Amino acid sequence: MAEQRLHGLRRRLERDPKLMATYKAGMEDLLVKGYAEEVSDSHVSRVNPQCGNLPHHPVLNPHKPDKVRIVFDCAARYGGTSLNDQVHQGPDLTTKLVGVLLRFRQEKVAFMADIASMFHQVTPNCHT
Repeated sequence: MAEQRLHGLRRRLERDPKLMATYKAGMEDLLVKGYAEEVSDSHVSRVNPQCGNLPHHPVLNPHKPDKVRIVFDCAARYGGTSLNDQVHQGPDLTTKLVGVLLRFRQEKVAFMADIASMFHQVTPNCHT
């Protein structure tokens, strides 16, 4: 399934050279930052059978035409299961905005964080 999606992605990128260049730069950025790693063909045959390939595709924002977001499809199913099915969900930590605003005013100092790359920093245990 992932291989079929990869071939479809390749065809789409070959039809749009600008998208291909931007997508390639985005993938290279993931490699440079250590969020992804290149896997050799010989390693693929030795990989843990519970590990697999995760399809990905570009998402374009009309307000940011020069930026491509690479999205990994964790809901893609193979053999009746997906990565989303295997990940522990945990409690709902979504906080109501009113509560955030009220707590923001309680102390003298507030902290803020940028989690833009957080989802790319998940480390699988698939190495042999």
